Amino acid sequence: MSEAPSVARILGEAEQRFAAAGYGGTSLSSVAKAAGLGNAGLLHHFPSKAALYRAVLEAVGADIDDRMVAAMVDGTDPVDRLRALTGVLVELGEDRPTALRLVMHEFLDDSGRLERASVLPLAGAVRTTVGVIRDGQAAGEVVDGDPLALLARLHGTIFYGLLGQTVLGRIHTDPAPGWEARLVDVALEGLIIT
Repeated sequence: MSEAPSVARILGEAEQRFAAAGYGGTSLSSVAKAAGLGNAGLLHHFPSKAALYRAVLEAVGADIDDRMVAAMVDGTDPVDRLRALTGVLVELGEDRPTALRLVMHEFLDDSGRLERASVLPLAGAVRTTVGVIRDGQAAGEVVDGDPLALLARLHGTIFYGLLGQTVLGRIHTDPAPGWEARLVDVALEGLIIT
């Protein structure tokens, strides 16, 4: 078997486990077992849990960055770009829910780990969105306020909306068509000046 499929399988299994249990609750042996490897096989590719976690975050960050770039190709208006970026996060939650849960863990878990990190794999997505918020503020289309605080509010609404939909969808019926667009609208409510 070639090296690339093993790495891809390891990253996929690690993403699922880190998303479910966070960094502290995930062991290298659980990832190795799920990927069909022994501990030595996993350590051949990733010498530590921190290296594996970083690789998973880099893969998620690259996916988010790629989606954001693709979503903003046609949008020049800051509100259109902000709506597109918000849609990317909702789409990520639908297409790749473990990635969204991993991002949520990254924001909520051990902030000291983030402070000590030399590389922040999600920084590109944060910078892009903060830039769009600032552009919207400069154009008078987005409310004044700290762009990071507005971004945190936006992410919080999306995280809770997507995670809540999973739970509520089991209690109630499947969501109505177009619920994702409504979640984008709710997340942007109060941020966009109408």
